[in-house]
Amino acid sequence: MPSLDDSLGAIMADHDVQATHAANAAPLVVAPLSAELPPELLTGHQQLDAEHRLLITCIANLRRVCIDQVNCRHCGDCDPPRRHHCESHLVAMLGDLLAFILEHFRTEEEIMRDSLLLMVDRELCQAHMEDHAAISGKVQEIVAALDPMNTAGLIRQLDALLTRWISNHITLHDMLLARWVLREDSVLRRASLPPG
Repeated sequence: MPSLDDSLGAIMADHDVQATHAANAAPLVVAPLSAELPPELLTGHQQLDAEHRLLITCIANLRRVCIDQVNCRHCGDCDPPRRHHCESHLVAMLGDLLAFILEHFRTEEEIMRDSLLLMVDRELCQAHMEDHAAISGKVQEIVAALDPMNTAGLIRQLDALLTRWISNHITLHDMLLARWVLREDSVLRRASLPPG
């Protein structure tokens, strides 16, 4: 059975198309919205899984911003049009990402309340919400650190954060939330099941 990291790597490789290095940057290619989650990350909750697929797509798109985010140590090595391209795409992504994660976290916290999990296991929910705050705080730190000469470094930081979110947060917190909602006697079970 492949590991979670292997599955994520395969997904990202499928979506990862690097731009060629040119004086005038090619437009950013957007990954399909139907990114697949590895089976071990499927919660069974239709809305959460759809939002997690969007996160996979976001990671794939992030990896397309810089022509060589892995090896580029300083953006001063790139020409000004390329730096502007990378910075403007990262800024746009960060705005969209921050809006997405705040909405996603609001949705999960609403599910915690509506499913009564917050009343049944406050500590579990508190840990989940603290993780939300830590993730959004890290994204805000990256926003605050925007620097056209360090865009590649910020992309690496954001990539690492989002990859950890995918592999750790979903398995540690979201799976438990989905199991609670999808149990037989759940008040939210019908609303969360796929149609059919």
